[in-house]
Amino acid sequence: MISRRRWAMTTAGCTALLLAGCAGADDAGAGGEASPSAAADTAPAAESSCGDGVALTAEGSVDSEDIYTAVAVVRVAADGSTTMRDEWGRGEAAGAVAASGATDNQQAMVRDAVEGGLLDVAEAPQVDESEELLADVEKGTYVLYAFAERTTENVTLTCGDGSDAVDAAVTSFDEVEVGAADCASSPDPVTEYVAADAIDYCDRA
Repeated sequence: MISRRRWAMTTAGCTALLLAGCAGADDAGAGGEASPSAAADTAPAAESSCGDGVALTAEGSVDSEDIYTAVAVVRVAADGSTTMRDEWGRGEAAGAVAASGATDNQQAMVRDAVEGGLLDVAEAPQVDESEELLADVEKGTYVLYAFAERTTENVTLTCGDGSDAVDAAVTSFDEVEVGAADCASSPDPVTEYVAADAIDYCDRA
């Protein structure tokens, strides 16, 4: 199991997530938080015609939700061979999108901000490493899962010399946990709640 950050949620929040289904989410983060997107003061003007690069001049509120981004139910035979019983992915890409009506240069400003590290647009985690997740497991059925914090926000980008400005919507994913849970276990003995809740997806097999 891989964990990249510390976080906490209540059991009630977990239940709400499951009732909402794979695409469900826990409570959105409070608005008005400092934006996590700003990774640098300015980004170089690689595609845009901005003087002094591209800058993030205004930060909007950040909405966040903790969600499963991918789930797979796999049956493991006695000889170690595997059979995929069901597979689901959120199907949402990270990225930054310029507001409707943006000019070519403003769209280039958004691309410069992403390429230059001004905006964080990390993709949603997947369960691609199934062999690693299922290493040394016994015969049975397992659910593989990827869980992440999804953040969305609206930002304003400007040229460093103030010659242009554009609004953009940003979506990014921060991996929380990728792991596997034995479908033969009930949620109760599983100490990590993400794994415990993931067992409910074993019904897809």
